[in-house]
Amino acid sequence: MEPTIRGLEATRAIVTQPLQWQVLLLLAEAPQSPGMLSRQIPIWQHWRCWLGLLQLQRHQLVMFHMKQWCWSLTAAGETLRPILNAIQTCNATQRGGNSNDT
Repeated sequence: MEPTIRGLEATRAIVTQPLQWQVLLLLAEAPQSPGMLSRQIPIWQHWRCWLGLLQLQRHQLVMFHMKQWCWSLTAAGETLRPILNAIQTCNATQRGGNSNDT
């Protein structure tokens, strides 16, 4: 349990903005081109989105592939997949109003 808690604390220190989580969730679904990201992020948040991506890139959670012209999760970013899947499940439950916890 202790390594998990330390890992979560380290992740929270790196991923500090809600928009960074949103971008990670999008990248967990599939690699995203800059245009695809722009369409899914409100226009007034584009600047924060690009800054957040650069911060995530600095921490080696995401990378930009020049040949494919897209952003994707790195191997380190893939380690966040259990957290991202849990967030996606929670979001889907909130949207649908269903819960398997009853």
